[in-house]
Amino acid sequence: MSEWHETDQLDWNALLIVGMGNRIKSDDGAGIYICEELRKQGIENIVIAENSIENYIGKINRYKAKTILMIDAVDMGEEPGIFKLLPVDKIQNTTTNTHNLSIRTISSFFETKDQWVLAIQPEEVSFGMGLSTRVQSAANKIVGELLEKYKSNQQILKL
Repeated sequence: MSEWHETDQLDWNALLIVGMGNRIKSDDGAGIYICEELRKQGIENIVIAENSIENYIGKINRYKAKTILMIDAVDMGEEPGIFKLLPVDKIQNTTTNTHNLSIRTISSFFETKDQWVLAIQPEEVSFGMGLSTRVQSAANKIVGELLEKYKSNQQILKL
């Protein structure tokens, strides 16, 4: 079961969402897909950090967000499509093929200290386009839930 109820822990005022991953590695593109779908619905405070989030540190800091929510495929040893909202310090300090530095290491460069990761368990991260059925379903649920939260809570951040 996914742990979505924890979104109430986020500071929804001045929240920045950062979609991470690599869309040509199947489910690793889930964070990017979610952020692209949110943008289509008019959400502006989004950074899509495809391939190397370390290249986006300056842009992320310029938003002056109170809270950063990073969305990424993370191997948590769960069933594909399971997602959990975790404080960044609960993420294992390891690197992947998509990130040259670990999420925890990169997070130390952000000016905002209230940082969370919405981790989605991937099914497939080999080269290929598109999300697996279970990850696609989870991503669509996340998009719907985030849109609902935004409509009732969110200020829009602009550079």
